[in-house]
Amino acid sequence: MASTGVGTRRAPLLSAEGAAIVAGGGAFVLALVVALPLFWGASLAIAGPDSLGQFVAIAAGVIAALAYVAGRLWTREGPRPFRAPAAASTEGNRAGRATAADVFDTVVIALAHGVIALLGWLALSAVLDNGFQDATVYFLSAAALAAVACAVTAYIVFLSSVQMDLMRLSTVLAVFVIVGILTAMLSAPDPHWWMLHLSALGMSSSVSSLSFNLTLIIAGVIVTALARYATDTRELVAPADDRPEARRSRAALIRVRVALILIGVLLAGVGLFPLNVSAVLHNVSAVGMVLTFSLVVFWVRAALPQAPASFFVLGYVFFATIVVMLLFYVVGYYVLTATELVAGVVVFSWLIVYLRVSGAASGAPRAEPVTGAGAATPAG
Repeated sequence: MASTGVGTRRAPLLSAEGAAIVAGGGAFVLALVVALPLFWGASLAIAGPDSLGQFVAIAAGVIAALAYVAGRLWTREGPRPFRAPAAASTEGNRAGRATAADVFDTVVIALAHGVIALLGWLALSAVLDNGFQDATVYFLSAAALAAVACAVTAYIVFLSSVQMDLMRLSTVLAVFVIVGILTAMLSAPDPHWWMLHLSALGMSSSVSSLSFNLTLIIAGVIVTALARYATDTRELVAPADDRPEARRSRAALIRVRVALILIGVLLAGVGLFPLNVSAVLHNVSAVGMVLTFSLVVFWVRAALPQAPASFFVLGYVFFATIVVMLLFYVVGYYVLTATELVAGVVVFSWLIVYLRVSGAASGAPRAEPVTGAGAATPAG
């Protein structure tokens, strides 16, 4: 009996692996068909304009976005960003039909995977170019390498899509932001940008600024999209529970949802309005995001009372850290860049942890209210 259960659990995973291999094979063929005539007879540089790295980055970015959407459609759940919540699965048509918000969220997360692939391959090609200086790649080898890179990208992203849930998405969000910001730092035309402030990365017309601002905009949209999943009252509070504490928890979850949406909008605003475009809107977005985070830290205890105490302590420590950094900046002990960097890392780190804690709480058994005859039945 036990072996049968294990086999049943493994079957979906094996099917997903098989489908991912097919997706990788399709990407391999597609990339090879496009690359061969494009590279024919040429020797390509590893990185830079019209290079192998540039082609791989663009092709892998497009394929990653398509592979994510294909993976979600393969699960036969419709174009949802990830697995439908258990509570939603009991709501008839709502569980069987994806909403416009679901489609939008799926597109945004697919775009995030595409940007991760784009920036990741660009960064890798720059590293390889530095290791193989002045080397070129013949067209047959270049086409084969491009096809393999696209196949690996499609395989990984397809599996990521099939297995996507709130906790995994928090990891994707973290990787996306780290890759985007590091790419902007490494490609900045001014190596001394840090002497000004972190926002200097988005003030030029270079690829570095595009990477920095695009990362913030997409990350903000993702946070806004995640807000309703990370504060799903159907998942985190028993729907039939009408006790006063349950009502308070639902109200707190709504407050946290609004605050998370606001954080996402303000984060996108930092990227939409670089400092050289509108200093007022840029600063309002940045300061507003930190202030909203400060409120959420104190609201979240009522919204997620089942969360571990260490999570609440972490939020208070992060809040205190931001306050201390601001004081250091005011007295001139820290430069603005350090203050912005620490505040940004703290806010984003807390968001990632919150998403994981919320995801874990959604999957945990809930305490259903005991009413009627059940309340009078002896335990024995």
